[in-house]
Amino acid sequence: MSVLSVEQVTKIYGSKVKIRAVDHLSLSVEKGEFIAVMGASGSGKSTLLNLISGILPLTSGEIRIDGKDISRLNEEEAARLRRDKLGFVFQDYNLVDTLTLGENIMLPLMFQKKDPDTMRREAHIYAKKLGIDTVFDSRTYEVSGGQAQRAAIARAIIHHPSLLLADEPTGNLDSASAQQVMRIFAALNTEEQVSSLVVTHDPRTASFCGRVVFIRDGKVFHELYREDNQLHFYDEILSVLKFLGGA
Repeated sequence: MSVLSVEQVTKIYGSKVKIRAVDHLSLSVEKGEFIAVMGASGSGKSTLLNLISGILPLTSGEIRIDGKDISRLNEEEAARLRRDKLGFVFQDYNLVDTLTLGENIMLPLMFQKKDPDTMRREAHIYAKKLGIDTVFDSRTYEVSGGQAQRAAIARAIIHHPSLLLADEPTGNLDSASAQQVMRIFAALNTEEQVSSLVVTHDPRTASFCGRVVFIRDGKVFHELYREDNQLHFYDEILSVLKFLGGA
């Protein structure tokens, strides 16, 4: 069974002047897949991410996460699904400034009502795995952007979600930090079979993934599958983006 199944999904904005942001789009993510979604500005990739996360309602079609049709959930059920089944990583980190990195990482565990010692121990395991254990007790304004984003990734996966959704996760990072963050995504995918869907405009970021889905005018335009050579995959991505006119 797919972790994520998007079937003929359409999203239309407006009543008098209708804008079809997503147009009969179908996409699936299998367990352990690492996928990038790319497209020019206005192609529908961010709208698609918001539909998958349940933030936006569908106009038509069906989205299933772990086999559950999210359009049939009430507000409380949808919030529970986002909390339990999904992990989120954002471009601007979305960390709580008044908390330490460790406390930010622990936040999802608070909903599971774990005791403080267990939460801290589990958070420290992920902090060490992601190379930020030395700044575990630092505030967000005391660390680099790369360290903050790694804390955001740890927070997103500590509760073992079915699907990790990342919206431009390297958008605010320099090239070195961006590559470090994407190596972490790749390692989590390889070592822990974390299923991930990354929306990005950056071909270097996308080249770390196993599959790239290109969207144009709200529809799937093309897909690429990575073989062994990341540099060759990067060149293939650039070729498609050149045809599309950029991302």
